[in-house]
Amino acid sequence: MTETKTEAVPEPTPGKQSPLPATSIWTKAGVIALLAVVAVMIGLVMRADATNHDFISYWSTARLMAARANPYDAQAILHLENAAGGHYTRPFIMRNPPWALFLVLPLGWLPVPLAGVLWTLSIVAAAVVSVVLLRPEWMEQVPLNAWFFAPAMMCVAAGQTATFLLLGVSLFLHFERRRPFVAGLALLLPAMKPHLFFLFWPLLLLECWRRRNFLVLGGLAAGLAVASAFAMAFDPRVWSHYAQALRGEDIGRQFLPNLACTLRALDPRAVWLQAVPTVVGLAIALWFWARHRRHWEWQRDGAMIFGASALTAPYSWPTDLALFLPAVLQGYRGIGRAAVAVLTALNVAAIVVAIRHPLMTPWAYVWMGPAWFLWCWWAGRQSSRVRDSTSGK
Repeated sequence: MTETKTEAVPEPTPGKQSPLPATSIWTKAGVIALLAVVAVMIGLVMRADATNHDFISYWSTARLMAARANPYDAQAILHLENAAGGHYTRPFIMRNPPWALFLVLPLGWLPVPLAGVLWTLSIVAAAVVSVVLLRPEWMEQVPLNAWFFAPAMMCVAAGQTATFLLLGVSLFLHFERRRPFVAGLALLLPAMKPHLFFLFWPLLLLECWRRRNFLVLGGLAAGLAVASAFAMAFDPRVWSHYAQALRGEDIGRQFLPNLACTLRALDPRAVWLQAVPTVVGLAIALWFWARHRRHWEWQRDGAMIFGASALTAPYSWPTDLALFLPAVLQGYRGIGRAAVAVLTALNVAAIVVAIRHPLMTPWAYVWMGPAWFLWCWWAGRQSSRVRDSTSGK
């Protein structure tokens, strides 16, 4: 993937956006068409091999929910997954909390092949909309590295939900100034995996308190309440069923290719080591917010928080690194061809690893999170210098 350098341009006039050249419209149309072709091809693969992807856990959960049964019933899930063509000895259970069940419910009324295709197309659509919403005003064309960001491509291949989390983040960043209640509602999607946002939730509370504006929190609370009530309408005991399912999963002993599990591997008996990245990351995030709180802007200052949260989370998968995309796009301002080449190399290397190791379990994935973080941190520093020079600081 070869890209041209994105030139720095002056800040746009508030309330106005520079019109995009006609060529950029055709470029966007071509990229979206290419993404659609890729989605259809992957969807056809999913149709033939849906039981070997994470999708099958969402489908089996939705199937039970549609039948008004316990959506976290391990034995029933195992039976459904194997009846659909799987060869599991242990049930592949959806680990998201009950307020996330609304997202997968439509799958329960569809046969596996059709549900697999539609699920894949939904993941791609979430990624495309996220990129469109995240494009900074000063950026004329979205770079290919964003359209084909490796962690997002992994989500499509594995049937994982991280692009839905990214969509929620994108909607939050898009609406938090103009329509804070809607921005809070959008955070229902990141709340599907609340542990991935340990750095974000405290900063959100602090920002709401600093601004004396709690509409974002009101929107989030309303979304959680409605989504939880929706799940309980299908299974009144859904929360106790969810707690029982989590106890049976034994998550604490599983190795995941992330920073926290790598640290714990130094001494498998010291489970507390897995929390060290989160604690350190939270301390740094609070310091960073305190330093920039007077002029805090989520799109500018908070873009890195989402990716850093995924990096330091005690439980995460390589697909969750899609949350670095806001920082990647913000970092494009003022960088040169060498930085773009490095990002392209990281993207290609990650895709090659994903192709060679599609189960996402080996050590080959561990480097990805730190690599994205370092690139975004370095690019962010360059972007800050450009922004300060154009603003006259």
